[in-house]
Amino acid sequence: MARSLYRVAAVLLLALALPLGTYAAKGAAPVRGPEWAQLTAQQQQILAPLADDWPNIPGPRRNKWVEIAKRYPTMTPQQQARLQSQMKQWASLTPQQRAEVRERYRNLQKLPPEKREEIRRKWQEYDKLTEQEKHKLRQAHPGRSAKQETRSFDLD
Repeated sequence: MARSLYRVAAVLLLALALPLGTYAAKGAAPVRGPEWAQLTAQQQQILAPLADDWPNIPGPRRNKWVEIAKRYPTMTPQQQARLQSQMKQWASLTPQQRAEVRERYRNLQKLPPEKREEIRRKWQEYDKLTEQEKHKLRQAHPGRSAKQETRSFDLD
């Protein structure tokens, strides 16, 4: 579960790395972003894991996903597969889990760059472990909940 949340966080980081769509003018209504039917067939295929949730995605985030879909053809097959996997994982999260991932991202952004780099390095080390090694690590800490597990990198 912790690994899934970190993968989802990676997708979120990718989406949030794009420039934020803002209001057209101060006090203007928020940008709604394209409706699902307005996406091209290729964009719908790429963003298919998000189809059911598309009506609930705010406009600026919709625009970010559309930008990601535009870049998708230039990605390597590995990057494409990873993005598809991460979108599926994101789509499978509950609203509460998504809120937790977003909160961890906000907390991560508040950390000094050297601390963020340390966390990134630790995650890369963990990610390189075999599934067996990861399982052993989780077994070594059986009392931890998924939330505690995801906080093991001191994101607060």
